[in-house]
Amino acid sequence: MDFVIIANDWRAGVDNPTSKHRIAIELASRGHRVLWFEGSGMRQPTLSSGADRSRISAKLRKVLRPPIPAAETAQYSGSVSVVTPFLIPLPAKAWARKFNGAVCVQTARLWAKRAGFSRPVLINYVPTLAEAMKAWPGKRIYHCVDRWDAFSTYDTALMASLDAACCTYADTVIASSEDLVARCSRHSSRVILVSHGVDYAHFAKSLTAPRPADLPAGNIVGFFGLLSEWLDQELIVKLARALPEYPVVLIGKPDVDTSGLNNIPNLRLMGPRPFRDLPGYVGSFAVGIIPFVINDLTLAVNPIKLREMLAGGCPVVSTALPEVEKLDGLARAVDIARTHDEFIAFVNKRVAGPPNPESRLLISQSMQGETWSAKVDQILAAIDAI
Repeated sequence: MDFVIIANDWRAGVDNPTSKHRIAIELASRGHRVLWFEGSGMRQPTLSSGADRSRISAKLRKVLRPPIPAAETAQYSGSVSVVTPFLIPLPAKAWARKFNGAVCVQTARLWAKRAGFSRPVLINYVPTLAEAMKAWPGKRIYHCVDRWDAFSTYDTALMASLDAACCTYADTVIASSEDLVARCSRHSSRVILVSHGVDYAHFAKSLTAPRPADLPAGNIVGFFGLLSEWLDQELIVKLARALPEYPVVLIGKPDVDTSGLNNIPNLRLMGPRPFRDLPGYVGSFAVGIIPFVINDLTLAVNPIKLREMLAGGCPVVSTALPEVEKLDGLARAVDIARTHDEFIAFVNKRVAGPPNPESRLLISQSMQGETWSAKVDQILAAIDAI
C-alpha cells in the first residue's frame, strides 16, 4: 500500500524517534511507500520567542523544496519521502485550519500522483489538521497517541474539539492506551487499541554494548527521552539527594525549565544522544526510571521508553501509570511506586543489586513479542478491514 502520514518534524526522529517515526520506518521496510507530511503546530508561535522564530525560519526554508528521501534527514533508509507544506500556524482560527487542510490534501495528491501512488491511505497524528481528514478521498486513519487537551501549552477546549473531529472523520481510530480508547470511543464506534512497540533488535544490543566513555562511574540510575512537563522534577531531586552514592543520569533534550535539577552533585543532565547510540547507555543502567507525574496527561500515556529499557535488559521503576501497571512484575523487572518514598526505596533496592547477564537476557527476551513489526501487523489488519 501507499501511505500519506501527517505528523511532526521528521528530523525529531534522529535522537528521539516517536511511534510515528517507527511505524513509518516499519511500513517502508516492508516495501510500502510513505509520504511523510510535516504538519502544523498545535499552538500559535510567539514571535518574541527565539526558539519559535528559529522553527518558523527552518520550516520556511523547507517549504518550497520537493520531497526528499528520509535517509537524507536521518539515519534511516527506505521508501519514505518528507514534505513540508506551507501551513499557517494559527490553530485557533477556523479559516486557517480549513486553509491548512486544503493545502495538505492538494499537496499530498500532487506529490502522490507524481510518485505514482495508488489510492494512498492517510494516517493523521495532528489534530489541528482534522480538515485534511475530512476532505481526504481515500481511507482515513486517526492515530491518537496523546491526550492533546491535557498539555499545559495547548488550548484545552480547542484540542478536545479537534481530537473529537478527527475521531469522527476517521474510518478507523487507533489509540495507544486504554484511556485514549475510552475517550475516542465517545466520538467513534471504530476504535482499536494498538500499544506502542519497541525496536527489539536495536535495544537488545544493550546486552553486549560497551559502556559509553561519557557516563560517570558507578551503578547508574538512568532515564532517556524528552525532558518535558510529564517529568516529576520534585521526585527526581528527592531521588538524587536520597541516594548520593549513585549517579542519576537524564539523557534527552529539555523543552521545559530544568533549572531546579542543577547543582546536585550526583544528578547529571547529559542532553540528547543519537538513537543509534542509546543501547550502550541503556546497557550501562543498573536501573531505568520513569519518574512521571500522575495527571490527566500521563494517565493516557504509553511510554515507549519502558519497552526500550526492558528490551535492553534493564529493570525499571515507574510511577503508577496505568499502561505501565499492565507490565507490573514482568520478568521480575518492573516495580510500580505509588509514593515518592516507595519510588526511592524501589530504586535503592535495584541499583544496589543490579541484574547479572543472565537476568538481563531474560528481561530483554520478555519484549520479543512487542516489536514495531507486530504493531504494524495490527495496523495493517485494521486498514484491510475498512
